[in-house]
Amino acid sequence: MSLKPKVINGFGFNPEFIRDATYLEYTVGNPVLDASKFTEPTTVKAGTAISCNEDTGLYELVTDSTSNIVAGVLTTNEVVVYPNKNKEVPAVRKASVRPERIHGATDAFKEATKGRIS
Repeated sequence: MSLKPKVINGFGFNPEFIRDATYLEYTVGNPVLDASKFTEPTTVKAGTAISCNEDTGLYELVTDSTSNIVAGVLTTNEVVVYPNKNKEVPAVRKASVRPERIHGATDAFKEATKGRIS
């Protein structure tokens, strides 16, 4: 019988953009990225800001032209999105982050997620 503690790491990695585990909340059910918005295979990096399109219910990358941020979250894994093939991506809805390591977080996104993602 071994009395040594066993360390189990279920995730296998720590997203670089997360500062610490304070107030960390993952989304329930993975957001689905709308592949119709991509014209070629695109790598979406971990820490990318995405927002839900109210009409389709699918998530899109946040850009400077995105004015209405609905259910804004940050992706936690790097994924490749192919045109016309929607892709699920894990995401956090609440986290303490390193601002220099997140992507696409516009002023509108920061205002919409104020108090949740900081």
